[in-house]
Amino acid sequence: MNRKAEARDRILRAAVDTLATQGFAAATARAIAVTGGFAPGVIYYHFEDLEDVFLAAMRYTSDRRMERYVERTAPAADPPAMLQALRELYAEDVATGHIAAVQELTVGARSSERLAAGVRAEIERWEEYAETLLRRLTAGTPLAELIPARAAATAVMAFYLGLEMLTHLDGDRARGEALFAAAEPLAALLGALLPGPGAPGFPGFGPGPGEPA
Repeated sequence: MNRKAEARDRILRAAVDTLATQGFAAATARAIAVTGGFAPGVIYYHFEDLEDVFLAAMRYTSDRRMERYVERTAPAADPPAMLQALRELYAEDVATGHIAAVQELTVGARSSERLAAGVRAEIERWEEYAETLLRRLTAGTPLAELIPARAAATAVMAFYLGLEMLTHLDGDRARGEALFAAAEPLAALLGALLPGPGAPGFPGFGPGPGEPA
């Protein structure tokens, strides 16, 4: 990575951290610069304005988390393993500030159509990924015909963002872990419905459409 790319990466990481820890309203150029340890003027050397920074920050954190999700979920061999992978990934989302930053950008998008369009595009990308996972999870079971994968994927995204909003209000990070724990029996039941490895119709849990092998 050359120096210009490194500087841009540093700005975006600082923007994500500032959004996650201070919120959208407080994410000024000065606040981002303080977080990243550079002069505010550096931001405008790489970006036209703060809105440009926020759009790039959304793509920056989304790209990195998507790469990690694909990597971590690809080897999941059954629904319980998939649930465990998603549980670990959610914990990473919290620890890296990704989920909090996305929540803040979603709030900020209310005042900017340009930012709203960028946020919607990223959320749609995650909905498509969630749909891919749901189809993989239900393939070979009666649920494949019963569950509308796209609508369910939208519900998953709404749940994901809503959970962060509730957590932000009461500061209870145990809420997410409790929900994953509650999902364990359902994952076990779905695992029991799947045909065994090697059986006709066994879907497997390797990379889905559009995911690297």
